Amino acid sequence: MFSDVEETLGRELHEVADGLRIPAMPPLPQEPPRAPRHWQPLLVAAAVMLFVAGAVSVVATRGDKELGPAPSSPSRTEPVVKTPTTAPKVPYVLDQRLYVDGERVPGTWWSVQVGDAGWLALRTDNTWWWGQGPEPTEITGGLDVPPVISPNGRYVAEVRSENGKDVVTGFDIRSGGEGLGGVPVDVGDPQGGSAVTIRAVTDDGKVIAQGANTSLLWLPLAGNGTVDLTATAPGQAILGSTSAGLIVTDGAGGVIDGASGEPYLAEISDAGELTRLGAIPAHDDVVVSPGAEWLAWTAPGTMGGEVTSIPALEAQTVDGTQHATLTAPAGWGFSVRAWVWEDDDYLVSPVVGDGDGGERMARCSVQLARCVLINTR
Repeated sequence: MFSDVEETLGRELHEVADGLRIPAMPPLPQEPPRAPRHWQPLLVAAAVMLFVAGAVSVVATRGDKELGPAPSSPSRTEPVVKTPTTAPKVPYVLDQRLYVDGERVPGTWWSVQVGDAGWLALRTDNTWWWGQGPEPTEITGGLDVPPVISPNGRYVAEVRSENGKDVVTGFDIRSGGEGLGGVPVDVGDPQGGSAVTIRAVTDDGKVIAQGANTSLLWLPLAGNGTVDLTATAPGQAILGSTSAGLIVTDGAGGVIDGASGEPYLAEISDAGELTRLGAIPAHDDVVVSPGAEWLAWTAPGTMGGEVTSIPALEAQTVDGTQHATLTAPAGWGFSVRAWVWEDDDYLVSPVVGDGDGGERMARCSVQLARCVLINTR
């Protein structure tokens, strides 16, 4: 490599020297002849060698820089995403205590259903109460059929006796409990297995009551009309209402749960016609996030018998394209049917200790597929 550089530099220096035009020397006064100086050619040769050596050094240095590995850029440290351990943002029951907006509601409680506009809860004395904040309001009168709240927490429907007749009725939480009117219904025979129950209340105020011999759509906000669903949706059993639509299954043979058949999501028109939106897994229990993005569910048979807690929940997007398994923190299990979504990522639930049976609250992130114990004070 060095010899090539020397030859190139030498050739270029000769070409430059040949192209120089040196003017004629002016006449100089004659001096006596001197002895020849043999050191001048040596100086010129030394200068050329120094120039060549410097050029070679520069070329070699540049070559090394070009051939050497590129300097590595500093590595990026991804931020650690942590699941919050603050108290739940939604109403919850822990150790039979009901908490709403960070305050304890007086009394002891079995369960609570929640939505953005309000909540509906069952006390241990089997009375039902509702509210928009920590102040509870009782649903007076005996209720043989449990009331149901809409997914958005605005409407509540119930079956009660008025003047010796059974009616489906309800009220609007957001308007302070204003009644929605009512329509008569044959409640059937609870002992014979034909009792009518409120199956669903939709976010736009539709109410569905079904039993072995009755399937009724009540439209309290559309002229107080009713539709016989045995004619418009024969054989279809409504299991509940979610932010993503009604949960429906084929009720042939008396099937009224999501563990059998092929449950699906649907919307219902004022005329009582069902429109399928998509399939969901067979399940013992399913809950859908407020924005209708994710659902959490338990496989059929998971909660049979005397099961009070389970180790994990399955989760998937409503369209079925993403999946996650939510495992309770080590040494804990989810209390059955007590889980509720806070938003489209976080789900909260009471958890029971494997040893002493003590209760804590846990929060799970479907994005991280991770659950942590959280504070409740």
